[in-house]
Amino acid sequence: MKKIVLFFFGLVMCFFDLHSQNTEILNLTNKINQDSLQQNVIDLQSFSTRYAYSPNRKEVAEYLKTRLEDYGFEVVLDSFLLQTGWFPTAADTLWQYNVIGEKQGIWAKDTTIHLMAHYDSRSDMEGFEDYFNFAPGADDNASGVAALLEIARVFHQNNIQPIKTLVINFFAAEEQGLRGSWDRIEKISTPIWQEDIKAVINLDMIGYCTSDSTDYVFDIITYDGSEALTQMAIDFSEDYSILQYNTTTENNYASDSYSFYAYGVSSVFLMEHEFTPHYHTERDVHTTINYHFMREITKVAFALAYECSVNNEYGTVTSIDEVIKPISEVKIVSNPVSKELKFSCRNLEVKSRYTIYNQSSQIISEGRVENPNGMNKIDISNINNGVYFLKIISENQIITKKLIVLN
Repeated sequence: MKKIVLFFFGLVMCFFDLHSQNTEILNLTNKINQDSLQQNVIDLQSFSTRYAYSPNRKEVAEYLKTRLEDYGFEVVLDSFLLQTGWFPTAADTLWQYNVIGEKQGIWAKDTTIHLMAHYDSRSDMEGFEDYFNFAPGADDNASGVAALLEIARVFHQNNIQPIKTLVINFFAAEEQGLRGSWDRIEKISTPIWQEDIKAVINLDMIGYCTSDSTDYVFDIITYDGSEALTQMAIDFSEDYSILQYNTTTENNYASDSYSFYAYGVSSVFLMEHEFTPHYHTERDVHTTINYHFMREITKVAFALAYECSVNNEYGTVTSIDEVIKPISEVKIVSNPVSKELKFSCRNLEVKSRYTIYNQSSQIISEGRVENPNGMNKIDISNINNGVYFLKIISENQIITKKLIVLN
């Protein structure tokens, strides 16, 4: 009888453990692609150097901007001036470029979840002096950047829409004292806070591991006041990866999450546990990366990003916050118009409809808006010259634009 009771207890505990695992997150984390991660690292290394003072720094930033735009993020290059000395001359200052991509929340656009990784590199240890031209930085930190690009890809290709705004930050000049992240948080918080940042998830050096997969260990680097986020990272490492974890405060000041933590933002920093021997050398190349290990850390980071931005238990918001959602927009591409009306839409509801009517309120054409978040085209070649109105009708609002037709 005792054996039967123990067996039943085991089944119950197994049920509760499985029940705590989110099937949707599990399915999505399995879409993190190891080959894609590897290609991202190789592509970043192909710049030869990403050293902050090298002439190609804006080229690297533009590349990252394009990649995030391809995944449906709204992206800007946020520039800042990096000074090389205490009393610099013009020759001692260089513009740097943070890459900031946003996937806007459908409920609360000003409530944000920040993913971050620095993209600059250096290889000036052991007397190597050609780091202006060769600083491959595969692990430090093409690995973190590659992981965030892969997370962006999975969000995009699976049409995942966050309720809080998901922000991906690629920071410049981290190796010069976290300069990119300091500049970013100062701009967000000054003169008043422009965002309610619920979480920071930082990836820096996540690719080096020589252990067998049964002994993969990664560091969850913690910060005071971030206990809930830390516990989530622990839980998700157990639920969605094969990783063992080590929680530590060691080196929590040494990467970009520290800048945000210093301003009181809840933060967690994911990093390899076995520190690479190729740190800041010309040997930090893509062939030293364990991409299977890197995939497991990326899965944890994805789960954190999804839970924090898409689900609503952590950093809870309500649909009332929709009042701060950006209003819907309709823009006519060219006016007067001829033969074909082109208009772009943003933030329209899926079931929105359009009506074209004349000055006597007679309906000339009507139908469904085919693309509520993009370009639309309507044949107007059979409409006489004159003044008309385009009315966009959704559940909560009506937008009207004046047309001048010259066929």
